[in-house]
Amino acid sequence: MESDACQALTSLIHWKASLDGLIDAANRCDRHEGRPVRLDRDAVREVLQRCISGELDILQLPRWAGVIHMLDRVEIDEVDVEMLTQFLFEVSSPELFKPITVDVCQRWISRMEHA
Repeated sequence: MESDACQALTSLIHWKASLDGLIDAANRCDRHEGRPVRLDRDAVREVLQRCISGELDILQLPRWAGVIHMLDRVEIDEVDVEMLTQFLFEVSSPELFKPITVDVCQRWISRMEHA
């Protein structure tokens, strides 16, 4: 179960399949004790670039970010915790910040590359 849990969480972080299936698997795994899985800038930039290219549905990005933000077993390195936590919060709350657009994704990519 442990390696399956890590795989489910990692697959969600990298958005490797249908979001519904990934979220269900990650939520099931998150309920069990186990090793945390890291969210890093590279994974977030990859997801953003895939949203910009149209490979992923940019309108689903807030849902992805909200789920990642709420999972207990997803951790962020100390050096990136402030920026990535802010990213997850802002992107998962477009009604409080900005609607998710290609421009918003590009600005976050630039911010991550220059931080």
